[in-house]
Amino acid sequence: MNRLQKANDYIQANKHNVQSRPIYHFSPEIGWMNDPNGFVYYKGKYHLFYQYYPYDITWNDMHWGHATTENFIDWEHLPVALANDKAYDANGCFSGSAIEKDGKLYLMYTGHIDPNMGFDRDEPEIAERQCVAISEDGVQFEKYQLNPVIGEKQLPEGYLICDFRDPKIVEADGVYYCVLSVRNTQRRGEIIMFKSEDLLEWTFHSSIYQSKFEDNTLLECPDLFRIDDKDVLLFSEMPCDPEFAEEIQNKTAYVIGQMDFEKGMFTPESKGLLDYGQTFYAPQSTEGKEGERLLIGWMHRWHETAPPKEYGFNGMMSLPRKLDVKDGQLIQQPFIETDTYFSSIIADQHVQLANGEELKFEGKPTGYMQVRIPTTSGNFEINLNKSGGKSTTVEVDIENNTLSLTSDYGNQGEIKVETLSSSLKDEILLELYLDLHSVELFLNSGEKVISFTAYDTDKGTDVLFGGTGGQVPRPASFHLVYRD
Repeated sequence: MNRLQKANDYIQANKHNVQSRPIYHFSPEIGWMNDPNGFVYYKGKYHLFYQYYPYDITWNDMHWGHATTENFIDWEHLPVALANDKAYDANGCFSGSAIEKDGKLYLMYTGHIDPNMGFDRDEPEIAERQCVAISEDGVQFEKYQLNPVIGEKQLPEGYLICDFRDPKIVEADGVYYCVLSVRNTQRRGEIIMFKSEDLLEWTFHSSIYQSKFEDNTLLECPDLFRIDDKDVLLFSEMPCDPEFAEEIQNKTAYVIGQMDFEKGMFTPESKGLLDYGQTFYAPQSTEGKEGERLLIGWMHRWHETAPPKEYGFNGMMSLPRKLDVKDGQLIQQPFIETDTYFSSIIADQHVQLANGEELKFEGKPTGYMQVRIPTTSGNFEINLNKSGGKSTTVEVDIENNTLSLTSDYGNQGEIKVETLSSSLKDEILLELYLDLHSVELFLNSGEKVISFTAYDTDKGTDVLFGGTGGQVPRPASFHLVYRD
């Protein structure tokens, strides 16, 4: 039996054993999932591929899982699209992207070869090369006979084939360009670009972005797209070597600027973080049905506490986010029909809580909350998944202009951001999406986003609002919309 058929048969035979999957965040039917891949709108549906190992809840030989949706709430799981069944991808079909050409769907992915499977990293033996698979229907894929299409012959001197991955294809003026992550001989990250006329024959074009040597970072999962008159480059940052693991936090950044495709030059203008939480990584974007730029990311981190093995799955995707550029900043807003999907419990109720007063909602582990806080309010906090003395706590400190998220669940530290807004002068706007194992918090209409995940089995099911006084005791004042 081939590896693709084996994976699909295993899923069908064992998926009924999986439990406690998220209610409305995408997750695999069974097994391990990480990076979103091949995110594309094709033949009337959004297709999402993803790094996948169906046989366990830990990372191993990477396949490409596959699902489609029309609304990002209801998903159809399709057969596994790719398995590591060729000599050039023997140890994994790593991350990549999708693009439509002449009605066909082309996948470009990284074929990974590592005889030691990463347990004893011997870089001279590791090779990562770019490969293509093609489909007439978007479901069944044939790997290109002349794979890999980008390897040592196309990669210039000064770069290491052991860390050369994550192709994202874009089209500009009838020419295809591919941005890729690579480690240079200084052992730091760069994003380089190749070009092609047909998606099969590729030549090196340029280096468009380099990390600074002193930053000690490797760049992964690049993405490049245009919004209005600006070009946006995304990438995830990780330590360039294990010795920097304690000082470099994995995170996802964006750079806004201008891309000259003909010259192969990207000119940065501003930089920021996509997400201030610690569980949002390797996102990928696509052009939506109406021309929107949509983004989805992996809500997990490599060293996060794993779910209980009996859950049978590990990993979930963020909600899709609609992207816009405003005043040199990337704005992200949830792209689901919130009003349609969630039933209203409270609509625009004004609440005032003095120091020590509480407002409690029992048995609400999932739902949507919108909280509008006047800047004249006193401080307050929201306890999510409240159970006894444990919760995930969002604290709004009006006096010091900060919002912080801490939790008694999971293994993440405090997350703190400023609440100042460039668009909202008289109030602070919080939108919280609560699911069984996650919180996504959008601050001030998407000017900042915080993602949080925890798989603890003892999480509570209550939500509690409380006034906390602050330096100058004032009642906490806010307008609340709650939907379940």
